[in-house]
Amino acid sequence: MATILLTWELGGGMGHLVNLLPLARGLRQRGHRVVAALRDLSRAEQVFEGLGLAYYQAPVKIRRSTQAIEPQRTFAHILHNNGFGDAGELKTMAEAWRNLISSVRPDLIVFDHSPTALLAARGLPARRALVGTGFFCPADEYPLPDLRPGLALAPERLKQDEDRVLSHANGVLASWGQPPLMRISQLYHEVDENFLATLPELDHDSRRHGALIPCLSPGSSGEARYWGAWPNMGGKQPQWPEGQGKRVFAYLKPFPALPRLLQQLCDLRCPTIVHGDGADAALRSRFHAASLRFEDQPLDLAEVGPTCDLAILNGNHGTTVSMLLAGKPTLQVPIFLEQALFSQAVARLGAAIVALPDQRLEVVAGLMELLASQQHAEAARQFAARYAGYDPERQIVAMVDRVEELLRPG
Repeated sequence: MATILLTWELGGGMGHLVNLLPLARGLRQRGHRVVAALRDLSRAEQVFEGLGLAYYQAPVKIRRSTQAIEPQRTFAHILHNNGFGDAGELKTMAEAWRNLISSVRPDLIVFDHSPTALLAARGLPARRALVGTGFFCPADEYPLPDLRPGLALAPERLKQDEDRVLSHANGVLASWGQPPLMRISQLYHEVDENFLATLPELDHDSRRHGALIPCLSPGSSGEARYWGAWPNMGGKQPQWPEGQGKRVFAYLKPFPALPRLLQQLCDLRCPTIVHGDGADAALRSRFHAASLRFEDQPLDLAEVGPTCDLAILNGNHGTTVSMLLAGKPTLQVPIFLEQALFSQAVARLGAAIVALPDQRLEVVAGLMELLASQQHAEAARQFAARYAGYDPERQIVAMVDRVEELLRPG
């Protein structure tokens, strides 16, 4: 029996727990001890119920940095704003992670968006693997690419920001007697496996190329290894309200144009289900209608996809994958950079329209186009046909098999 530590440090929502769930379940079924150090423990038992995991609170940054870089332009900026921008804070958080790892004594650590944990694990005997979408594993290059190239800022400034992050990380490593990093992306590429939990066409990094495991052919070293996505966790059966026209599923957090979008859906009387965090009582009361239902509990996406006509999302990876595999187009209203990059990937397929969260007319226009046109629906159907034989359970078994390979001596 081996000990596997699963970590989640940065990011919000259920997606991170969903990525870790199949590994936790598969490894527990095979008799291994699984420990989870999680950013948010409040939903841990809801997701991992009955698996017998041991839980730790992950060391995470709580206070917003007084010197945060906004807007974030590179992955180094994300690291900077989450602890790597302050040498003393980074040292303390990394020490906390190192103490946790030493206490657990894992044979393997699986990192989900956990940069400080990755730093803390350097030089320790445990093997290391990443899991997550393409956003959480930047390209191994220096300097890191500008993720918002349309904004004006001298490239030299981006490089200086990245150098500062690298210097702080190397200061921590030096205190432990560990060799320095030559570039910050080494954290993500000096690992034993990268479980890219997405489909090749949906990688946030459009420059990366590879195949879906286990279809990867021998001799294709250097290509990415995609392990698929498994977004369906079950939930309530959708109960569609009365209405007219196309059924709309909305999984959204609050954003400036949301009230105008909900008003449009009410005016059109489209049968609509809205689920998501942050919809307060005033918003629900204002837009309560016979054709629009707010749902507090998660819905079974395996049932939502086949029964809806389109979805409105914030660039949520798992929900979008479910809709695409069901052949349904989406209106994407991304709030964060990660969501914006993913939404662009879906738009490149032709299966989505992307609108800015503070542009009311743009959001409504996107909805109206999806309701009137078949173009994006046809692109979504083509994607679904391409993956008609896709089996998430097979992908999960392949991933757990690979973890056990990593656990073998030699």
